[in-house]
Amino acid sequence: MTQAGENLEESCKRGFKAEVPFGYETLLTDGQRRRLDECRELGWELQFIRRSLANCPTVVVRDARGRQSWRICDDGSLESFAENRG
Repeated sequence: MTQAGENLEESCKRGFKAEVPFGYETLLTDGQRRRLDECRELGWELQFIRRSLANCPTVVVRDARGRQSWRICDDGSLESFAENRG
């Protein structure tokens, strides 16, 4: 499947929900909110929030140079996020 097809497939799973929902701060843990604020101060951008019914949301940011994506873990720590997983 092509990149565009994967994006379309992902949006179909999401339905009509936005990649970053309105009022998303209420979905995040305290650690995630603090880290997101710190990342924004460094010029990083919020890419998306993947919402799960069973787990805390997955928060993904991109560094200021746009070179790498990072997942903000529940405790606020960062780990590398490979966009082409699986």
